[in-house]
Amino acid sequence: MAYGNTDEIEKLAWGGTKSATPAVVTTINNTVTTLINMVLNRNEDFSSTPTIVANVANLMGSEMLRNLGRRTELSNAQIMDELQVLLKSYMDQAPQDQSRWGNVYFT
Repeated sequence: MAYGNTDEIEKLAWGGTKSATPAVVTTINNTVTTLINMVLNRNEDFSSTPTIVANVANLMGSEMLRNLGRRTELSNAQIMDELQVLLKSYMDQAPQDQSRWGNVYFT
């Protein structure tokens, strides 16, 4: 289940939607979902996507779409850095059963 909404990604990137969703928009939405799972250290998608996560997916997806084919395209490292910054507030307040980062174990 992709976290973003392809229509929202198109609206943010292009100011409107196409009559049919371009394949690249769906691909970007799926890629952003995978990257968010990596940042949040999740092995599976949320069954019910938190609003902040969906908003981050839409924002980053639109940024990736907007920069597609431009010389000023964001690097992979910049995309991951932005995702970490945008998800920081969620990571700080997420329910314990929805998070697995920052755990320290002493043996």
